[in-house]
Amino acid sequence: MQVGNNFSIPIAINNDLYRQPLAMAIKYYYYNRASTALSKEHAGIYARQAGHPDDKVNIHASAASKQRPENTVISSPKGWYDAGDYNKYIVNSNITVYSMLLAWEDYQHIFSNLELGIPESGNDVPDLLDEAKWNIDWMLTMQDPNDGGVYHKLTTRKFTPLGNMPHTMTQPRYVLSKSTAATLGFAAVMAQASRVYKPFDDQFPGFSDRLLKAAEKAWQWSIKQPDIRYHQPKDIKTGEYAQRDRSLNDEWLWAAAELFISTNGERYLNKIQVPASLEVSEWSDVETLAVLALARHPSETPELQKEAATAVHDLIDGWQKLEQTSAYRAGIEKKDFRWGSSGVLLNKAMTLLRMNKIMPDESYVTSAHHLVDYVLGRNPLDLSFITGLGTNQVMNIHHRVSIADAIDAPIPGGVVGGAQPAQQDKGACEGEGVAYPSNQPALSYVDHTCSFASNEVAINWNAPLIYVLAAMQ
Repeated sequence: MQVGNNFSIPIAINNDLYRQPLAMAIKYYYYNRASTALSKEHAGIYARQAGHPDDKVNIHASAASKQRPENTVISSPKGWYDAGDYNKYIVNSNITVYSMLLAWEDYQHIFSNLELGIPESGNDVPDLLDEAKWNIDWMLTMQDPNDGGVYHKLTTRKFTPLGNMPHTMTQPRYVLSKSTAATLGFAAVMAQASRVYKPFDDQFPGFSDRLLKAAEKAWQWSIKQPDIRYHQPKDIKTGEYAQRDRSLNDEWLWAAAELFISTNGERYLNKIQVPASLEVSEWSDVETLAVLALARHPSETPELQKEAATAVHDLIDGWQKLEQTSAYRAGIEKKDFRWGSSGVLLNKAMTLLRMNKIMPDESYVTSAHHLVDYVLGRNPLDLSFITGLGTNQVMNIHHRVSIADAIDAPIPGGVVGGAQPAQQDKGACEGEGVAYPSNQPALSYVDHTCSFASNEVAINWNAPLIYVLAAMQ
């Protein structure tokens, strides 16, 4: 359409607008599966050989115990590659799987007939739950059967080179020390998952009960080890996901809330206290997830439910005030432009839409749409931060498979981190002749494979996208 001397971008209008993007956002995880080949039947041009079987993984010195001394070999297959690298991290898997399962809990009808063309399609289980189970199966292997503690991550000693497909990467793999944060998050997710998979006992006999037992065993380990922090060993140079200077109160609240919802156990209720103030959810701050769960699930504690809903209302009221002065009508402030800013905005949108399920308010839905629109392209860069989606979309992402597979288009359906001014990769990019165009928070972004600080993908940013697209669909 021509307006004056300008042409507008074609706009699609239909009642099923978000269905295809939703399917893309979920199938992104399939493309990032470890320990399996991706066939042409299911992956098309993105078919590849199996990488990282992880059936022979070493216990690192930091994880050694009497029952499992250093260099003990364990099996820990499946799971998803976490981000642009080929490692697997429990802390980030926790919030990722949890957010995916929230989408199922709130919008089952959307997923009941949404087939993705993955190997499990047609097995009488929604594909969303089949895909989540691929990672849950791996997570279960990360729990030490001897004591219930959960290893922090599975990794090579350092990041493997760019430009290499997974099956060519044969460096030794290790599980690293257990941590309280990883174990409590694991407890929360397994308690939630035990509810989600209970109706599928016929398809997965005993799975739901196994999940709840794993959650309770993780809780017991944490009671005995209430503040074990992950410290990166000197010989390990991969992602930390560490919380050395932060309280673990949010992880305790999250685990207690989900175990209380699943068991109605008094010992979990006694650990629950709604914080005075909340922040947007991310892997390092999960208390809002816990408070929303308490507000969302009916219980025998109506006062607690009311207190939880009020706390979330106060949080999003601040976001909506920001929206009133935003040039893009989105509840964003300067501090939101940090590593993974796209994920920050999507988690805000998810919080608003979850709150709408508790206290219906059309303004919550509108505010969520504005945040999602920003990520989809209504932003100062005029760029969709989701691969394969949009007229003007990111292309040169920091993602090892997408770099190495000799296909111009990156793996579709992935959310990149987005603009943020810290530019931790500035030196690496300048070494390749690439410069950031601006230091302004919303403009500090480069669509180049060198930019792990603004153009890397990560599983935890995709999960709230699944939730919000299901809600909007």
